[in-house]
Amino acid sequence: MAQPPPSSSTPFISVRGLTRKIGWQEILRGLDLDVQKGETLMLIGPSGEGKSVLLKHLIGLMKPDSGTIVVNGTNMTGLRERQMAPIRKQIGILFQNAALFDSLTVEQNVGFPLVEGGIRDRKEIEQRVHEALEVVELAQHKDKMPVNLSGGMRKRVGIARAIVPRPQCVLYDEPTAGLDPIVSDVIDQMILRLQKRYGVTSIVVTHDMKSVFKIADRVAMLKRGVIHFLGTPEELRNSPDPEVQDFIEGRSGVKG
Repeated sequence: MAQPPPSSSTPFISVRGLTRKIGWQEILRGLDLDVQKGETLMLIGPSGEGKSVLLKHLIGLMKPDSGTIVVNGTNMTGLRERQMAPIRKQIGILFQNAALFDSLTVEQNVGFPLVEGGIRDRKEIEQRVHEALEVVELAQHKDKMPVNLSGGMRKRVGIARAIVPRPQCVLYDEPTAGLDPIVSDVIDQMILRLQKRYGVTSIVVTHDMKSVFKIADRVAMLKRGVIHFLGTPEELRNSPDPEVQDFIEGRSGVKG
């Protein structure tokens, strides 16, 4: 497990009273959550409970019905799209399935955020892309197309693209989903490496309990639209809450 980050009185992300409906369904119901600078927070819970929806709110891809989200001291609630740019520069995101552009090479995919961010110096782009690919150990595959990559390699390219703007925080949406245990361990080690080398704050949505107990500093369990549990992996393991234990052990709770 990662070493706990230094304590900080000011969280990097602070969420208060977050609510969001999609159609008739209440997804988030007054959610509160603080994420400390430099920590790896694993976000767990049953499918369909709003974990990915929460991530999209943290980067401004979705707007809350009510509540506030403060990122590194800036209240992003109600900001216009153009005003979101400084916040998005601080937060990278790895989407499910990596979401690479099939028509671009690995190098072009990773460099895309820099070009979109207005960087025109070709040498600077090449240098930063190379550095990001070195971190995920894929520099030698920069000329490949996404179709020629394995699932694990695609995820690693996605991580490189997320970190190439040098964000302070990276959001991961199920980074080990569909991967075998060995490749999953590689992804876990990448996340730890970013935390240790650059002090990156990580928020990881996952159903992989092995990853939770391996790399989390803290764990938040989302259920019924709020944080049902928040604590260390050890506190999670020892929780007396039957709903928490059912989730950890993969039990449905349905009596036969």
